[in-house]
Amino acid sequence: MALLKLPMAWYQLNIIFMAPPQEFWCVKPNSFHKYTTEEWRKMCAPQIEENPCLIFDPDVLLIAPTMERTLIALVPCTQFNYDTTTFTRTIVSDWNLVCTRHWLVHLTQCVMMSGVLLGGIIFGIIADNYGRKMPLMICIVLQAVTSYIVCIIPWFWTFLVIWFVLALASGGLGIISFVICMEIVGGKWRTTIPVLYHLPFGLGNAVMSALAYWLRDWRKLEFSLATLSSLYILYWFVIPESPRWLLATGQRDKAIEVLNNAAMVNNKQKDFQIVKKWLLSCKETIIEAPGFLAFIKSKNMRMKTVLLSGNWFCTGLEFYTFSQYLGAIGGNIFLTVALTGIISIPGGILCVYIITKFGRRTTVWIFQTITAACFLLILFVPKNIFANDWPRLLIAGTGFAGLAGTVPALYLLSGELFPTLGRNAGVGGVTIFARIASMIAPLIVSLDDVMLDLPLIILSIVSFAHLFLLVPLPETKDRPLPDTLEEAEQFN
Repeated sequence: MALLKLPMAWYQLNIIFMAPPQEFWCVKPNSFHKYTTEEWRKMCAPQIEENPCLIFDPDVLLIAPTMERTLIALVPCTQFNYDTTTFTRTIVSDWNLVCTRHWLVHLTQCVMMSGVLLGGIIFGIIADNYGRKMPLMICIVLQAVTSYIVCIIPWFWTFLVIWFVLALASGGLGIISFVICMEIVGGKWRTTIPVLYHLPFGLGNAVMSALAYWLRDWRKLEFSLATLSSLYILYWFVIPESPRWLLATGQRDKAIEVLNNAAMVNNKQKDFQIVKKWLLSCKETIIEAPGFLAFIKSKNMRMKTVLLSGNWFCTGLEFYTFSQYLGAIGGNIFLTVALTGIISIPGGILCVYIITKFGRRTTVWIFQTITAACFLLILFVPKNIFANDWPRLLIAGTGFAGLAGTVPALYLLSGELFPTLGRNAGVGGVTIFARIASMIAPLIVSLDDVMLDLPLIILSIVSFAHLFLLVPLPETKDRPLPDTLEEAEQFN
């Protein structure tokens, strides 16, 4: 399940390499053949803009190249050349997503996150009603097929449609794989496994960065990611159904079969016989899984659901805004993304220790404090004084490590507050707000044009607000998992 975090990182964050900052200029008309490209660029565009979308009227320039520029009208450029020094091909250069079409880059990421949002809801509901394994495999196959289609599609709007379907699969994978991790283990492992499950996300960033550095072409990058993602189809042969879900839905015999296989693999046949005897003595009951609205209607669960939704909104806004803001930190985009991904791994490992000792809520509090402090520190450290801007890059990596500790702890807290019957719907419902925040993230990043470092100021404020939303939530450490809505309602 943890390895599924790799493609989640690839597809949810690869906009960084699909549409990186890329210099562009207006195509030189044939009538200006006697001028070099550099001469053309200097004479055709106002020097007040780095990448101008308006140029001086070429017909006037051709007749009077030395005329005072203030006397020449500006006209829109319709064809562009792109700097291919770093990236040979991007979605920007393929579909001219510059100037009046630049908003389509933000739309691409919004489409991805809206798909992840809906995928978590749709497949979460399906998994609560029809089991975990089959919806998981549908998501894996859907992800593999659509990721291949994405890398060859020649039309932008068709690309967006396929991109949305791919996002649905990614959202479903995120919810179902996490819930399986929670339900397939018990005891002390219920804390450790769901936290360690998140570690490969940072590694996914590093792998994606290495592939992007090697390939330098977004279509080749997507093809390589599609090929790696297709290997997960083999999961059909190794992933069992969740025994906790089988028991909660009255499918005792199937649950016993899964547990028997587990006992054989782990040489625990004697322990299994005790468990089997107890299970056979229990009365079979079938309870309908509640939907997300049921948690809103229940008094106790309503408060917890609202608070968790607020926590996830803050987390999503911090994570996705900061991920996209990384391009402004450091001089090498490949190194920046890879290092922040690698540095985030110790954050997840440290989370295991802290969450075991101090509980879920306290762990989120600690890591959020670290993240907020890093956002503030970056504001006060001078830019580009040291090679590759390494002090700010190091602080950014530490902040990312803080977020890497926040996410698994908050996932675990959320999963333990919602009951088994409805856990997918509950966790999927509150994490919706992280996806909503991810759609706002590009707008927050663009505020850097309004005021320098305004995105970081906003992130700092959001981080501290996040801390206050944690206070009313109950601690779930060493508490039994609720299986029904009634049990969850009594959890305080």
